[in-house]
Amino acid sequence: MSVEQNKEFIRRYFDEVWNKGNLDKEAEFIGKDAVVHAPPIPGLPPGIAGPLAVVGMFRAAMPDLHVSHDVLFGEGDKMAHHWVARGTHRGAPLFGAPPSGKELQLNGINVFRIVGGKIVERWGSIDTLGVAQQMGLAPDPRRSGPGSR
Repeated sequence: MSVEQNKEFIRRYFDEVWNKGNLDKEAEFIGKDAVVHAPPIPGLPPGIAGPLAVVGMFRAAMPDLHVSHDVLFGEGDKMAHHWVARGTHRGAPLFGAPPSGKELQLNGINVFRIVGGKIVERWGSIDTLGVAQQMGLAPDPRRSGPGSR
């Protein structure tokens, strides 16, 4: 696939699975033996089950979750992707915290390797500390500390 086709593939993946919540379509985009390097959240299962668990967790907590693509570029079989997701925490607990009704913003970066029309490798990071700070589960140095009220 060309770089432009890979970009469209990544956009379709996030729209179908993350934005629309069609978790059953994950296998159309992720190879069954996909390798996930450095899972964004510790303790995730290997292969396709890991990314699916992340999607399910965030969609259950934020039913209105929507991912946008800030940066998406690539070369050869690799795509780099910086994304921003927004949603209201009104569903299931998130990181052990009950629904707060707060709008949350998540930021992350992925690098995908795409072969034969499937994601076969993924490197990724989610700013879980930023989400925890928005939820009041971790101190936010921008909103607390000396001189703040």
